[in-house]
Amino acid sequence: MFKLPNLLASRTGRLSGFFGLYVCEGLPQGFTGTAVALEFKRMGMTGAAIGAFAATIMLPWTWKWLMGPVVDNFHLARFGRRKQWILLAQAGMLLTLLASLFLFPQVETGPDGTKVFTGLALFSGMLLAHNIFAASQDVAIDALACETLGEHERGLANGLMFAGAQAGAAIGGSGVLYLKGIAGFSAAAYLVPLLLVAVMAMVLFLIFEKSLAQRAHKRPPAEVFREAGSYLVDTAKVFFGTKRGFLGLLLAVVPTGGMALSLVVSTVLTPTIGMTDDEIASLGLVSSLVFTVCCMTGGFLSDRFGRRLTLAVFSLGTLIPTLWMAWRLHQEGFVTPVGESADGTWPRQEALIHSWWIASIVYSVFQGLMYGIRTALFMDIVEPRIAATQFTACMALLNLVTIYSYAWEGKAITAAADGGWGLSYPTIFLIDAALGTIFVFILPFLKPREKSDVAPEIGATGPEVVQ
Repeated sequence: MFKLPNLLASRTGRLSGFFGLYVCEGLPQGFTGTAVALEFKRMGMTGAAIGAFAATIMLPWTWKWLMGPVVDNFHLARFGRRKQWILLAQAGMLLTLLASLFLFPQVETGPDGTKVFTGLALFSGMLLAHNIFAASQDVAIDALACETLGEHERGLANGLMFAGAQAGAAIGGSGVLYLKGIAGFSAAAYLVPLLLVAVMAMVLFLIFEKSLAQRAHKRPPAEVFREAGSYLVDTAKVFFGTKRGFLGLLLAVVPTGGMALSLVVSTVLTPTIGMTDDEIASLGLVSSLVFTVCCMTGGFLSDRFGRRLTLAVFSLGTLIPTLWMAWRLHQEGFVTPVGESADGTWPRQEALIHSWWIASIVYSVFQGLMYGIRTALFMDIVEPRIAATQFTACMALLNLVTIYSYAWEGKAITAAADGGWGLSYPTIFLIDAALGTIFVFILPFLKPREKSDVAPEIGATGPEVVQ
């Protein structure tokens, strides 16, 4: 007889388990944000259209706070409070992602020479459904983290979690781009659902929560809804009736440092300065490795030197490569985004390619150092009784920042003749840097809540398996 280990029962297990769960979150985001977006650009889609696509499919990440009360209050007695939601969401993610691969849009050239994408709405709708499941999974994972991680390990754990997300994004983005050169885009895309299956197996066989007294399914419906109503009232009081809760929401709705080097600007700029898919994949992989190491390092440093100080220093550090890249583009005279090409390739700009490598890697250093710290700070301010709702509301607003950044960058980088704002690259980077400094006026006033340093007790092992 052999007992499977429970990853939640030890510090090493918790850290590795949450790393794996966040790999699952990063996989589809890297696929859509990098591989699909770059494929669209080479097919002739404008920056505004790419930004609108990315913003649309990510909308469920701003609604995920609605799942908080459900995840906190409803569950089956025989399963863990969070595990059942994680598995259900992952199954939905897998099915919708597989369906989307059969619905990938095709491009045609209209009579006036414009590119027409057929099937884009259906494809986007399927990925929207995919992200509804993905956002629901994120709620349950974060709630599980709030319950099982001790304060002394949250910095490192958050660093590992976002390192896992970045590793997943690298596989879903760079991994698919590499395989595209061997097997074509359609075949390479199946790498993502295969790895989703592997993570589901980890959750099913290696993650077990301690049994809790669960009676929600046996109580009269009126009692359940009465408690849910009281729960929502308490949540609103925390959000808007306390200084800490309100400042947490306010901090979450503004950018934490620069963002232009990682969103639509990157998708549009890299191919138009002449980078190949393999070069973009290599840069993405190197940047992800740098991000991963720095993310774990940042979490460790925040445990040692404090969340707010390290978050401020590293977030402001992301502005250094942002402003430097603006200067390099101006210096090389590459200030206005170029139009589409017949075959999806553009002349090489060797000096700018070299500069983009430098800027991207330096940016990954500071972004990685910042990323795990930011979510650890939000974990520090949540009230345990509404952990899923309060924490995920803050995370939803962080995702709202990404969505509106996708939207405004896409508009800014598209020519006025194509429905955009027609801004220059240096102007876009300067606006991005200015927005990235707003958080420093909020952060000093947001103080963490006093918490116990002891992680909740977790069961030791899972069920027996006969070999």
